Amino acid sequence: MVTSRKTVTLEVPEAWFMNPEDGDRHRLFYSALLSALAGMRVLIDPVWLPRGAERAARPTASENLVLSFHSYGEAGNILRCKESYVPPFYTMDRMGYSCFSELARFPERFRDQIGAGDDRAAASFVSRLGHELRHANRSKYPQPPAEARRIAGGYVFVPLQLRNDSVAQGLWLDSRAALKTIVDAASARGLTTVIKRHPRCRSRRIDAALQELRQRPEVVLSDRSIYDLIPDAELVVGANSGVLFEALLQDRPVISFAASDFAMAVQQVRSQAELAAAIARPDPPALSWRHKFLFWYLCSYCVRADDSFEIGQRIRSFNPDPTPDGSTVTRVGSRLNWYFLAILDRIRRRFF
Repeated sequence: MVTSRKTVTLEVPEAWFMNPEDGDRHRLFYSALLSALAGMRVLIDPVWLPRGAERAARPTASENLVLSFHSYGEAGNILRCKESYVPPFYTMDRMGYSCFSELARFPERFRDQIGAGDDRAAASFVSRLGHELRHANRSKYPQPPAEARRIAGGYVFVPLQLRNDSVAQGLWLDSRAALKTIVDAASARGLTTVIKRHPRCRSRRIDAALQELRQRPEVVLSDRSIYDLIPDAELVVGANSGVLFEALLQDRPVISFAASDFAMAVQQVRSQAELAAAIARPDPPALSWRHKFLFWYLCSYCVRADDSFEIGQRIRSFNPDPTPDGSTVTRVGSRLNWYFLAILDRIRRRFF
């Protein structure tokens, strides 16, 4: 338990604080985090964290509790924090985020907690939050202004994500091959496929794939707000993009071909044949279960960025993995590795 520790190592993501899109959210979360730690009477050992360092190994066998940001790895004496799919919520997971998290890797550990949720409270929560997000046009990434006009006819919505995103490690299918399978399967049902490219994507391979697909009359490439595209979609299909989570909050059935921390609320497929069959005959988890999962995920698994009390409770209740991997990464070695990865990340973001 944290109450027996005298020092907490706190990673400080200075570069994230300056981000014009969500820096204010990170600053709010860290203000609440510092407030929570102040109430514990612990010494804080701050470590500057450069952008790109999320892929570096962390010292899971450290004597101190390590509060890490945007990292993933084996469980140990470390609690890993990251912004979630919906502002202002943050995850605090022992192993990381998305496909790397304990929730993604060991979902059965959480199933009973999720199932114990109240059906009516869960449905009410999802309805209110979904309505709020849709009418505020609020997403993790800024969206174009919502439009009144609707896309005619039935369609499958496919939000693409960055090929070099860390969570791409969770993919089970090649994205370009999956995209063709989706279009073919949707066409067989008489449905249009609406594709939205990630706003930061600069991939030439994606360029080529989209140029080929746009020749087909049943394919529409759109840059409209996700809240113009999600609500009327018959299905939302993708890998593990946060847009899939947002689609769940709009009560849309979701098919996913990648590991994620919201896997229990979607229909998962692991082959091109399964993907085609799922689009032909969707079989998503029951709506009541999806509501329970979303309610539990945001209200129990996550913390609000402004809730210092709950953040403190999460830290106090944290128990390290009883069998850590024995990592002996040193502070100096970690820092050198972080700087190297930060340089690589800048190159990746600039050219890829």
